[in-house]
Amino acid sequence: MKFIITVMLSILSTSALNAKKPIEAKNLYVYESGKQHDKTIVFLHGSGSNSNMWLKHIVALDNTFHCIAPDFPGHGKSNHIEWSDLDEVADVVAELIKTKGHGKVHVVGLSLGGSLIYKLLEKYPELIDKAIIDGASAVPIKGSSFVIFGVNLTSPFLKTNMMMKIMAKSLGIPDSEYYAFKQDIRMVSKKSFRRAMSQANRLKVDLNNCTFNSPIFFVSGETESETMHNSHSILSKKATESKCAWCPGKGHAWMVSDVNTHIQLVKYWFLNDKFPEQLKHF
Repeated sequence: MKFIITVMLSILSTSALNAKKPIEAKNLYVYESGKQHDKTIVFLHGSGSNSNMWLKHIVALDNTFHCIAPDFPGHGKSNHIEWSDLDEVADVVAELIKTKGHGKVHVVGLSLGGSLIYKLLEKYPELIDKAIIDGASAVPIKGSSFVIFGVNLTSPFLKTNMMMKIMAKSLGIPDSEYYAFKQDIRMVSKKSFRRAMSQANRLKVDLNNCTFNSPIFFVSGETESETMHNSHSILSKKATESKCAWCPGKGHAWMVSDVNTHIQLVKYWFLNDKFPEQLKHF
């Protein structure tokens, strides 16, 4: 009997030691600039990328804004921490905003980062002033199950040259940005990439009953899923003072090939600057 009790206690002890530890905001890598300014912008990157994707934005904006760009769990310099789920990572980003942000913040998110903004608006609306959601559908797109299957099937080969070339072509990454794209992929955890992509593609916002009170600008490439365009159009009409637009002839990674237009969009939405001529309203 004593032996059985000893074994059970040993198993319970081992399970406790191996239990998943909560992710803490203080353990994430965060690129930060312009601390002296009163207003904060938080930049949230896409899956497989990291804070480096926002460096050109920050250079253009840190003379006006306090800029924060974290590397998500499993990505960039936070790749020693595995991604868990959208809700927990949203909690971590919220904690980051509370500890580093100057009051209510602006947020900009691409793809996975945009999915996280939906969660932040749902769980922490009091933290958000205005937002830009780029390339993130509020509901699963047509064929999302196939996308998730493909991610699970190919993630073991994520860092091979062949797979990186296929991904870059499908996303519309220009040749001039391919080296940076490869470097980012090489820094991501395969498990985290698989989890984050799958969860983002399953995200479902209640389009009929959601009550986002922050002004949101929804944007996407013209060739994105019609489901995404429709969800953006519906939410832009329901959310306070919100708008939506698309970039003609471009796909999911339109920002990478036309970063200046994206920066101008940020200035337009957060500084009341002129609207980018390259974008078209729905």
